Amino acid sequence: AVEAAHERGIIHRDLKPENVKLTLEGSVKVLDFGLAKAITGEGQRSSLSQNDLAASLVSPANSPTLTADFTRAGVILGTAAYMSPEQARGRPVDRRTDIWSFGVMLYECLCGHRPFEGETATDLVAKILEREADWNDLPPNTPTNVKMLLQRCMQKDRKQRLRDIGEAWVVLDGALAGDF
Repeated sequence: AVEAAHERGIIHRDLKPENVKLTLEGSVKVLDFGLAKAITGEGQRSSLSQNDLAASLVSPANSPTLTADFTRAGVILGTAAYMSPEQARGRPVDRRTDIWSFGVMLYECLCGHRPFEGETATDLVAKILEREADWNDLPPNTPTNVKMLLQRCMQKDRKQRLRDIGEAWVVLDGALAGDF
């Protein structure tokens, strides 16, 4: 679902479990594109209007909600627990921001808790910026390639992060097939 958005030049910017749903047919849907941003390259804004952006995504099976344009540099948007370091700093974002959030959600699925916790949103953001996830919390039977995938998704330096969410699917599909 994230790959489909990225292929259309859209960064979600608020990926979290509440925005990912499984349909009765078994398809994954990503919801709430209210903070979505259209891109043309490495974090550049698209010339698409919000209406054009909405029209590029809307179909009977997938109807995201788009709101006002909050794409200015320095504006911090999203849910703190799933924010990438660059997003938390209010820096320009690209699809690697969604890859970070995907990694956080996968970590949470495997461990039963988020990689970063804090009493307040500020405490949480400080931990995201200053600490690494505790990779020892992953279940002992986690395939090596899945651990490596998580580490690539959650690199603080986005230049070191996985570049395409489609690569994550290849790794996870291989792990499910037993190709560790």
